[in-house]
Amino acid sequence: MENTRDKLNEDADKMIEFGMEHEYLLTAFNDIFGKRIVNQGYVDGSFILATSVRGTYYSQLKGSRLQKLYAKGCVPSENVDIMIEYLTNIVGDPEELTKLEKEALVFWIFLPYLGLLKHGKRKDYLLLILQKVIKYSLSSRRRRVNLAVSHGVIYDKNKCVINIVSSIEEYAGEIFSLKENHTDNMMYYRGHSRLNYLLQPGIKRDRQWLENESIMYQELLVRCAQDFVHCQTHLDYLVEMQHYGLPTRLLDITENPLVALYFACCNNRNDLGEIIVLCTNPVNVKYAKSDTVALLSALPTLSYDEQENLYQMCINGILERDDEEYRKLAGKLAAEVKSRNPAFEPRIRKDDLLGHVFVIPVRNNQRIMKQEGSFIVCGLDGEYDEDYFLDSLRYRDDKDKKIIFVVEKKSKILEELDVLSINRASLFPEIDDVAEYISEKYRKVGKDRGEET
Repeated sequence: MENTRDKLNEDADKMIEFGMEHEYLLTAFNDIFGKRIVNQGYVDGSFILATSVRGTYYSQLKGSRLQKLYAKGCVPSENVDIMIEYLTNIVGDPEELTKLEKEALVFWIFLPYLGLLKHGKRKDYLLLILQKVIKYSLSSRRRRVNLAVSHGVIYDKNKCVINIVSSIEEYAGEIFSLKENHTDNMMYYRGHSRLNYLLQPGIKRDRQWLENESIMYQELLVRCAQDFVHCQTHLDYLVEMQHYGLPTRLLDITENPLVALYFACCNNRNDLGEIIVLCTNPVNVKYAKSDTVALLSALPTLSYDEQENLYQMCINGILERDDEEYRKLAGKLAAEVKSRNPAFEPRIRKDDLLGHVFVIPVRNNQRIMKQEGSFIVCGLDGEYDEDYFLDSLRYRDDKDKKIIFVVEKKSKILEELDVLSINRASLFPEIDDVAEYISEKYRKVGKDRGEET
C-alpha cells in the first residue's frame, strides 16, 4: 500500500511539473476544484469519485481537439509518462479552454483509475494532485489545506464539517441541535440542487446582468406596467420581478428547513444537493418598511457607473458630512426612496449601503406564504467577481468551521417530504404547478402498478 501511494505521489509530482510548463492544465484543476476549495472549503468531486461513472465527453467535445483524448486510439495508462505524452501530442498548449473542456480534461487524467477496484487509487491520486495544485498555484492566498473526502465531497478539514443528509429524520435532528445551540439568533435556510452552486443573488451570476441591472429593471417596468400597479415600494418591485424570473439583488431564503430541503432535492436528481444554514442576530433582521431595506431595494434605479462610484465613495474613509460627492449621489438615491416613502429621512450612512440585510417581506403573495419565504437584500460590494461575498452569513461551529449539509438520495427524501405535504403543489400554489404535480403523481402511480404510459 505504501509503495502504491509513493508511486501516485511521484506521478502527481510529474503531472504538476507538466502543468507548471503548460498552464492550461493547472488552470483546469484550479477552476474545477482549487479555487472553490480555497474560497469555500469544499467542492463536489463526485463526477470523478462516484463508483458508477458516465463517460459522455467524446460526444460533447465535437469540434474540440480534446475529443481525441477520448478516441479509441488513445488508451489511458497508469504510466504517467504515457498520459503526459498524450497531452503533449494531442492537446499541445492551448491558450484557453472552455468550462466543458476543463472538466473533460480533469476527468481524463483519472481514466486509468475509474474501475471500481481502483477507487482507492483514484481518490488518493486526486487528493495528492489537488494538494499540490493548491500549494503551487494558490499558496499565497491561504494556509495549507487539509483535504479529505466524504461521499464524493472534497473538503478542507480545517475549514468545514460535512454532514450527509439522506433522510428527513437525521436532517431534522441535526437542525434541532443547531437551533438549541443558538437560541438567541435567527436561523434561515436555502436549498441548492447542486453542491457547487454559489451563494449569491441572481444579479451577481452574470457580469452583463449586473452591469445592466438598472436597464433591465426599468425595461420590465415599462413593458409590463400593469403587473406592478399594486406595488408600493422598491422592495415590492423587486419581489415581483424575482417572482417572474428577472435577476435581482434579492436572495430567496426560508424560515422552514424542510422547504429548503425540498429545493435541494427537486431538481438535478442525480447530483449532490446542499442546504445552506444562515445564522444572524435578530437586530440584523428588518421588516419591509425599514429605511435600510428601502435604500438597498432602490439601488437598481442607479446606473452601473453610479453604483460603482457610490461604492468607491463608501470605502474611501471620508466621513459622510465631509464627502460632498457622496452626499450628492446619495441624495439622488434618497430622493428615489422618498418618492415612494415621503416619511423617509434622507440621511444615508455609508455602512448601510455596503451591508446585506435579512428582510421579512409583507406576505401578500401566496408563494411566499407557502414557502415561509424571506429575502436577503444585497448592498453594494464593488466590481463583479466570483467571490463568495455572503459567506460570512453562514452557520459556523464553535471552532469557526462551516457546517455543510450535503444532500443525497433525493428521490427518497422527496417521497418523505410528500408525506408531510411539502411538495410542488403546496409550495407553488399557482394552478399550472399544482396541475403538473398532480399529473406527475398519478403517472408515477401508474408506473408503480406496471401500467404503460
